[in-house]
Amino acid sequence: MLKRLKEKSNDEKIRNTMNKRISFVFGVIVFIFAVIVLRLGYLQIAEGSHYEQLIKNSENLTVNEAVPRGRILDRNGKVLVDNASKKAITYARGRKTSQSEVLKIAKDLSRLIEMDTDKITDRDKQDYWIQIHPNKAEDLMKEEQALLEDGSISQDDYDEALYKKIGAKQTDTLTDEDLQILSIYREMMSGSALDPQMIKNEDVSDEEYAAVSQKLSELPGVNTTMDWDRKYPYDDTLRGIFGDVSTSEEGIPKELTEKYLSKGYSRNDRVGKSYLEYQYDDILKGKKKEMKYTTDKSGDVIDSKVINPGSRGDDLVLSIDIELQKKTEEYLEKQIDKLRSEGAKDMDNAMIVVQNPNNGDILAMAGKQIDKNGDLTDYDIGTFTSQYAVGSSIKGGTLLAGYQNDAIDVGDEMVDQPLEFAGGLKKSSYFNQDGKVTIDDKEALMHSSNVYMFKTALKIAGSAYTPNMTLPSDISEAGQKLRKGLNQVGLGVKTGIDLPNETSGQIEPLTDNPGNFLDLAIGQYDTYTPLQLSQYVSTIANDGYRVQPHIGLEVRDATNKDTLGPVKEKFKGDVLNKVNNTEEEVNQVQEGFEMAFNEEEGTGYESFNDTEVPSAGKTGTAEVFQDGDPKVNATYVGYAPIENPQLAFSIVYTNQPVPEPWLNGGDLGKDVINYYFKEKDKD
Repeated sequence: MLKRLKEKSNDEKIRNTMNKRISFVFGVIVFIFAVIVLRLGYLQIAEGSHYEQLIKNSENLTVNEAVPRGRILDRNGKVLVDNASKKAITYARGRKTSQSEVLKIAKDLSRLIEMDTDKITDRDKQDYWIQIHPNKAEDLMKEEQALLEDGSISQDDYDEALYKKIGAKQTDTLTDEDLQILSIYREMMSGSALDPQMIKNEDVSDEEYAAVSQKLSELPGVNTTMDWDRKYPYDDTLRGIFGDVSTSEEGIPKELTEKYLSKGYSRNDRVGKSYLEYQYDDILKGKKKEMKYTTDKSGDVIDSKVINPGSRGDDLVLSIDIELQKKTEEYLEKQIDKLRSEGAKDMDNAMIVVQNPNNGDILAMAGKQIDKNGDLTDYDIGTFTSQYAVGSSIKGGTLLAGYQNDAIDVGDEMVDQPLEFAGGLKKSSYFNQDGKVTIDDKEALMHSSNVYMFKTALKIAGSAYTPNMTLPSDISEAGQKLRKGLNQVGLGVKTGIDLPNETSGQIEPLTDNPGNFLDLAIGQYDTYTPLQLSQYVSTIANDGYRVQPHIGLEVRDATNKDTLGPVKEKFKGDVLNKVNNTEEEVNQVQEGFEMAFNEEEGTGYESFNDTEVPSAGKTGTAEVFQDGDPKVNATYVGYAPIENPQLAFSIVYTNQPVPEPWLNGGDLGKDVINYYFKEKDKD
């Protein structure tokens, strides 16, 4: 019995030993697990922010490294705006790189490149002197330092006093070498951390580029790369329309900051500042290079990797025909010389717009400002940013407004005669100063009858003309009716062209001056742009459909070659409205325009009766004043061919001499028509 108990006790001992061992192993595992959990907890809670920062120190950062913009081409694929590559030297400052470290790099770099020092300001010199002479600056400010420490003055007061004490006596001690270092240093410190800043991109020599490239390992943050400038194969042709791009130093211009920042741009991005470069910046800007920077605990960049090399902007194809544009400018300059030789010494503007009347394609737009010596300045933008009294060229719109308001019917005849009103006001037509001539609406356009338009305007106002009548006192409603008709053909409203800064013209109030109302009917009151005139005559040529003009034609995908990529987007001229007239009424105006150019009595016959293809249109002469002296603005609008028009134009000359016979500038329109259709036949 005792033996059996003893044997049982040994078995239990063995089992107990095994259980203890298992428990020990399990305990060790539990302990290790607990240590791991505690460690993880410590790292997450106590050191979480530290490691979060370490993670942030390795991140993707979109940088602005000279991605070329897209090209601008004409409708036939000829490059109008391109990019010219140039060498550049940049610097990307680390997050915790000190000013002294940046200064050392600037000193090293100054031995390798030569900088222009003209941009250095007095404040730059003061800051630099303080940095290289800290002890001297401290000696100057002992009294202020004591006041700062005891709270008697603020830090701003201290800084103000410091800069007052550091004047020319101190900054004049800076050597040429110092100024070279400073010019580099100010560029290196101008941007945000990790964001490459342009140090030099103008006139970087091959020697400078090579010297810096060889020393990159000794110049942390410095890099050699390629920048670009816009180049213009056709020199100044359409230069104003193309607009400008900001420099790498300028970045986003101050006045455009809000607009571009709201669209996700960086402050130092190169952006379109004006006209086409501005209008189509989203297309032309390209995709910026994307970098991954890795930093150590101190914030110094220890590695960088290109995640996305970026790509240049897409290409913008314009509706412009550059060969037609060049010819149009040539003809314009020839016409200016001719008119000046005939006495137009005070003529100060000459402009022309050429477009397709059916789809709104702008084919050419040219403008010149003329000084007293006859010297010319490009003023292409004046075709849509400046407005003028244009005279009788708008009479087609007046007739359409008359039809719309049941003031006249197609074919109505009226007597053209000198008009006399109560109070001594007299008005007449140029072609008929003292007689009585019965004419219809088409003949009114052919002769450019002022009287027919005056009588039409009076009927719109509900007051048919009678000799010595009193003009209606309140013509505000009638003025609105007439202007509504003119608006429908594009006069007095923006055309909607895809260019910024378009003006709608000058539309003056019409309330209690009926004389102004009459002048409105013949183009002597409101003012319009040459582009509005072009849209107006295009509307008549296009059977009453007003089409939005546009200079952008399509967007093409960027390629790595000179060839055009596939079409990405097309632009078209939307129909803005149709005039509230019948087909018969529009046809009547068209026939009047045909007579004006092709009947011997027509005001445009001299220039347009023998064009390459039959043409139609209207002339205008507006009385104006220049420095108190009477002058005239001469205008011409037209289209060709008469059947199925393919080209429309408007021409404006300002401040020509008054004495008759009026100078004829219509040959410009004839030359454009002849060239266009002769060249078209060759295609």
